[in-house]
Amino acid sequence: MSESRPASESLEGVVRRVVYAAPDGGFAVLRLEVEGRPLPVTVLGPFAEAVTGELMRLEGVWERHAVHGEQFRAQRVIVEVPRTPNGVRRYLQTLKGIGPALAERLLTSFGVEALEVLETEPWRSAQVRGMTKKRAAAVALEAAARRHEREVMVFLQGLGVSLAYAARIRKVYGSDAVQRVRDNPYRLARDIPGIGFLLADRIARSLGIEANSPLRLQAGVLHLVTSFVDEGHTFAPIEELGARTTEALATTADAVAGAVSQLIDEGALVREGEAIYPTWLHRAETEAAQRVLALLAAPPPSLVTDAALPAAAKQAQLMAGLSVGQRAAVRLSQEARVLVLTGGPGTGKTTVVKAVVGAWEVAKKRVLLAAPTGRAAKRLQEATGHAAHTVHRTLEWGRPSGQPGKSPFGRGPDHPLEVDLLVVDEASMLDTVLFRALVEAVPLGASLMLVGDIDQLPSVGAGQVLADVIGSGVIPVARLTEIFRQASGSSITDNAYRILSGEVPVGNLRAAEGAAGGDFYFISVEDPERLRELVVRLCQERIPEAFGLDPRRDIQVLSPMHRGPAGTEELNRALQEALNPTGQALDAGRAGLRVGDKVMQVRNDYDRDVFNGDVGQVISAQVADGEDEDLRLQVDFDGRSVTYVDDEIDQLELAYAVSVHKSQGSEYPAVVLALHTQHWLLLRRNLLYTAVTRGKRLVVIVGSERALRRAVAEVADSTRHTGLRQRLQQQRAVH
Repeated sequence: MSESRPASESLEGVVRRVVYAAPDGGFAVLRLEVEGRPLPVTVLGPFAEAVTGELMRLEGVWERHAVHGEQFRAQRVIVEVPRTPNGVRRYLQTLKGIGPALAERLLTSFGVEALEVLETEPWRSAQVRGMTKKRAAAVALEAAARRHEREVMVFLQGLGVSLAYAARIRKVYGSDAVQRVRDNPYRLARDIPGIGFLLADRIARSLGIEANSPLRLQAGVLHLVTSFVDEGHTFAPIEELGARTTEALATTADAVAGAVSQLIDEGALVREGEAIYPTWLHRAETEAAQRVLALLAAPPPSLVTDAALPAAAKQAQLMAGLSVGQRAAVRLSQEARVLVLTGGPGTGKTTVVKAVVGAWEVAKKRVLLAAPTGRAAKRLQEATGHAAHTVHRTLEWGRPSGQPGKSPFGRGPDHPLEVDLLVVDEASMLDTVLFRALVEAVPLGASLMLVGDIDQLPSVGAGQVLADVIGSGVIPVARLTEIFRQASGSSITDNAYRILSGEVPVGNLRAAEGAAGGDFYFISVEDPERLRELVVRLCQERIPEAFGLDPRRDIQVLSPMHRGPAGTEELNRALQEALNPTGQALDAGRAGLRVGDKVMQVRNDYDRDVFNGDVGQVISAQVADGEDEDLRLQVDFDGRSVTYVDDEIDQLELAYAVSVHKSQGSEYPAVVLALHTQHWLLLRRNLLYTAVTRGKRLVVIVGSERALRRAVAEVADSTRHTGLRQRLQQQRAVH
C-alpha cells in the first residue's frame, strides 16, 4: 500500500483545507501550504479539530501511496496562530460569525495582530463595521478556547505523550485536560482507551510524582488486577496479586497491602476471602449466580410427555432415529428451567436442538435462538431452520432501558425477553458479564438451554461460564457421548478426540504436499518463512486443485498469534498478494484493504446488522480523491451488500487468516492451521482442539512437529480464577 522512509523529518506550513476529520479526532487529512512547494502537501494524522489557517510544525515520515502519491504522516505537531496576512485571513473566516468581508475589514484594521485583538481586546474589534459587541464577545471566547486547545496539546506532547494520545486526552477531558492530568495522571489509564498503566506512570514521573506515592501504588494495584481480568480471571488471589505488584512497582508488601485496603474502602475493589475482585466484575458474577438459581427454582415447564413427543414435534421419523442420550436430552429440556447440552463433534447436539425447538413450538411456546457471534448465529439458523441472532442483538444492545449506570442492553430484569425458551449455542464463548446480562433478561418462569462444547477455548472475556455451570453440579446437564455414523468415518472427528485424549493427531499423509484423498493432513515444516510460503501455496493452488474449493470463500487460514512470520498479520499480507494481487487499493489509512479482499467485521454494528466475526468480501470502492468525496466501500456478506463510509471502514480487517479465538463459533469447508514453535506460549490442547473442529470437509496443519506435540500435551495453567461455580453451589445450599 505505501512505503515509508524510516527517518523522522520536519515540516512547517499553514492549513489550507481540512479534507477529512474523524468525529473522535483520531484521524484527519489536511492540505498544508508549505513554503517552497508549488502544490499543497497532503498530511495525515490525529489532529483533533484542525482549523484552516493554523500554522503547524510537524514531525513525521514521508510516505508514497499507490493511489494518492506522496504524503506526510505526522507523529508530533505544534499548532500556532498564523503570522501571514493570508493565513490570518483564512483563520478569521473559521470563527463563527466572521465571513470573508468582515475578515478583510478586521485584517485591514489590525493586520496580522487581528487574532490577538479579537481574543484580548474585544472592545476594539467591536468597533469594526459588522462586528457587534455580542459577536465580539462570542468570538473572543471561541478564540480563547482554541488557544487553550493548542496549549493543552503542547503540554501533553511535552510530557512525551504521542500526538494520537494527546488528541484523545484533549477530546475526553476538554478544557480541564491540563489540570486533570496534573492532579492525577494515573486516571489516564482508566479514562483514555489505549493508555495503560505503564504510559500513565511515565507521564506521572515526568510530572514529578514519587515512586511511593499512594496515587502510584493504587493505580499499580488496579493495573495488576486488570491484568488478571485480561488473562480471563474474574478475581486475583491476594497473595499472587501482592507478589506481582511488589515486583512490578519495586515496593514493599506492606505498601501494596495498604493500597489494596484503600481501594477496597473506596469501593474500587472487593475482597472475598483470599480473592480480590474488581467491583464491577464481583457484581456481575454474584448477580449471574443469583439469577440462574432464581430461574432454576421456577416450576418445570408444562409440555408434552415423552410418549407423545414424536407427534408433538411433528418429526416422528427424526425422533425415532434419536439415540437414548439424545432422547434424554430432549426430555430434560421439558423438565428443567435451566439446563446444559454439551458434547464433542459428531455427537448430534444440533439434532437435539432441532427436536427441542420443534417440541416447544408445537406446544405454542415462544422460542428464541441466540449465539455469541454472527457467524455462529447464522450457522445455528441454517441447521435448525429457526431464526437465530447474536446474543447482543437478542438483548437489544445499545438500547438501554433508561436506568443510569445500568446495563447497555434494552432487555433486562425490568424489560425481559418475551420468550418461553431461550437456546444459546456456543455457550463456551460467554464471558461473565455477558452471561449476567443474558440470564437477567430471561423472565422468571421461562427456560434457558445452554449448548456448547466444554473442551473448546474459553471466552475471550473474563470467566469460564460453561465450565463453571457444568462443574457446579447444580444445573442439570445432558452430555452427549455417542458419535454418529456421519461423523465416525471422519479423520477430523477422530483426531479431535485424539487431541482431547492427549494423543497426537494422525494425518492421512505426513510430509506430503498435495496428494488427494482424506480429510486431515499434517505437513511438517520447521522454518517459519517456509511455513508461510507453503500455506499460501496450499490456499492458492493445492487445495483448490485437489478438492475443488474456492480459495477465498471456502478456505480459512488460522493461526494462534497475530505477530510473527506465521502470525495472522504476515499471513494476511502474503495471502492478499497471492489471491488478490490486482485489487484496487484503498486509502493508506484503511488497514491495507483492496477491492476483492476477504474481510472480517471486528465490532458489532447493529445499524448495519453486521457483527463481530462476520466475514465478507469487498466488492467495490469509491476511493476518496482528496477533495469532496467520501471514501465509500461496499462489502458483500453472504449476498447482502453493506456500505461503509470513511472511518467506519476501520471496523474491517483482512480475514484470509484469523486467530483461532476469532474462529470460535464458525465452521469452514477447509481449515489450514499454521502451527509453529514461535507460538509456544499460546500452544494449548483446547486451542488445537478448537482449531481442528472448525473444519467441516478438510483440515491441514502446517508446521512444526514439536509445536504440535506441545499443543497436545499442554493443559497446565488453563484453569481460570473464577467464583461462579462456588457461588452456585453455596447459594443453592443456602436456599
